[in-house]
Amino acid sequence: MEITWREWLKSNRGRGIILFCFGTLLSMILFMPLYYRHILAPKVGILLNDPVLNYFTPVDWSTAVFFILTVALVQTLVMYSNKPALLLTGIMTYCVVNILRVFTMYAITLEPPADMILLIDPISASLVYPEQAFAKDLFFSGHVSTMMATVFIERNRVWYLVKVMGTALMALFLAWQHVHYSVDLLVAPFITYLCYLGVRKYVAKVEAPRLVE
Repeated sequence: MEITWREWLKSNRGRGIILFCFGTLLSMILFMPLYYRHILAPKVGILLNDPVLNYFTPVDWSTAVFFILTVALVQTLVMYSNKPALLLTGIMTYCVVNILRVFTMYAITLEPPADMILLIDPISASLVYPEQAFAKDLFFSGHVSTMMATVFIERNRVWYLVKVMGTALMALFLAWQHVHYSVDLLVAPFITYLCYLGVRKYVAKVEAPRLVE
């Protein structure tokens, strides 16, 4: 039997997970623009010669990318709003991934492809990015990681396949638009999966008292 939100909130670990997610999301909104503008932007990065990108003449797929991501997020929030363990596993995975990205973007700073078409995401652009879309948040792809976080918690077979195909299509569009190097797109699912495994194990301990009743 699924643990309820009321039961979840009775658990110290459950409340801690909610506070962690809320604090991380709030910190992203407040501090990531400063991180991009004052730390990452001045840092000289590496310009890669990506043979995969050379196959594509850049085309602006911003609207399609935003549509795919929005559908996946809305479906996840609606379908799993009454399943706190699954929903918070996805949100916490997203938070942990973005904390890791702060370090990987600095440790492996890449210069954007010269012919990149900036990805305009109306949500992240208004909440997180500086005055305009940011170009150096490359390694590894935040959009693909976010999609994969919704994939890993998906329990409906049809929606799982839809999200997997949506992730693949999004990765194609990002490469086509020259928003990311292929390495950014290929690494993202693996790092996200490792984060998901750790988060799932941690979140499962909130359910343990319920399961032994």
